[in-house]
Amino acid sequence: MVLFFFRYSVQAAILFGTLFLTGLLFTGIARAEIVVTDCYVSSLDDVDVPAEAQGVIRKLLVNDGSAVKEGQSLANIDDRAAKVNEALAVIELEKSQEQAANDVRIRYAKEDAKVSQAELDAAIEANSLRPGAFGATEMRKMELQLSRSTLGIEQAEMDQKELDHTVRSNKAKLEAAKDEIERRDITAPFDGVVAEIRIHKGEWVNPGDAVLRLVQMDRLSIDGFLNIHKDRGKVRKGMKVVATVDSGGGNKEEAEGVISFISPLVQAGGEYRIRAEVSNSQKNGQWILRPGLPATFRILENK
Repeated sequence: MVLFFFRYSVQAAILFGTLFLTGLLFTGIARAEIVVTDCYVSSLDDVDVPAEAQGVIRKLLVNDGSAVKEGQSLANIDDRAAKVNEALAVIELEKSQEQAANDVRIRYAKEDAKVSQAELDAAIEANSLRPGAFGATEMRKMELQLSRSTLGIEQAEMDQKELDHTVRSNKAKLEAAKDEIERRDITAPFDGVVAEIRIHKGEWVNPGDAVLRLVQMDRLSIDGFLNIHKDRGKVRKGMKVVATVDSGGGNKEEAEGVISFISPLVQAGGEYRIRAEVSNSQKNGQWILRPGLPATFRILENK
């Protein structure tokens, strides 16, 4: 009887201990996660790509649903007039560079000044050997000629500086002409998917008109709310999350990410917004996660 009671007590103790440890384990797991509910998937980047110049759309290089890379050409505005302006700017620049490289006027002015100085020096020396060889009027004319020649050097150097300025100005004009051409090439500001074509080939656009809508799909955001009274200090930027997204038809998809934003503003009732950025991938040519889908995410507090 004593042996039976002892065995029963040991088994009960083991069972109780197992249940106790299991309870602690599950409690630890529960405490290790904060679940954010009633969320929706949204895009990190969702923009209407604008035209930057006016003109007719000559080429439309993408379609609805096209995947594009940052910097890829999406459409072209008529750039024929802009290319003519570029060609004229090239000619003007080359002409001004040739003129600026020509220093004949400076060299001539310096040589002219040397001759004038030599004539004046010879006259001074002649008068020292034979006073009156050159009269006062002739001496003043030679001095005036030397002054004119010296000023001619300064003028030639000023003209040279003006030519250098013209070269720089024409370089700026050429850069502006090139920019006019580049602004007629509408490019993707980031990797994404064309969600909607707004302007079609042959239509006229003005600066600022939306040509197409581009959405980033490889990384998405999920915004939700926590309560400052319950979760204060528990969430930090960079903490890992696991999102569960309802992709329709009863299907659930999971994606990993991190907390990227914690709002400094607290709303009525103590709620504040947080954002998780999650990675997205494709299956059978379709993105698994899409903006607008309902979602929840778990913040791995102890990670």
